[in-house]
Amino acid sequence: MGTLRSRLNLRSVKKVGSRMALATALGAAAIVGGPGAASAADVQPQYWNYKCDDGRACVYHVNGDVWNVEHCGVTGLDDFYRYAKAHGNAFTIFYANIPSVFIPAWSERSVPSSRATGVQVYC
Repeated sequence: MGTLRSRLNLRSVKKVGSRMALATALGAAAIVGGPGAASAADVQPQYWNYKCDDGRACVYHVNGDVWNVEHCGVTGLDDFYRYAKAHGNAFTIFYANIPSVFIPAWSERSVPSSRATGVQVYC
């Protein structure tokens, strides 16, 4: 049966081994089971671009760059924008000193170039 010490060491090895196996399985499931086989570089919930990509809520910066928001919920902003486009879900832009602006799904419009503090995408 072995000594108590060797049995405790064996339990520790089994515990660590089973945790590593579980972590490996969960990691593999996250990679394989995600929405498409995207690389880590492709999975970006928001990003700058020169245009509004399909399915995104977009705000156009005063310098012409476009901030693409992909996920639902609230995303912080802290800058000045001039235009908004809901290329999919509706969203609201929140401002520091003026009332928020609602952008209906599949629409676009000019927005105040006041400092925007956040955007909420509705899904």
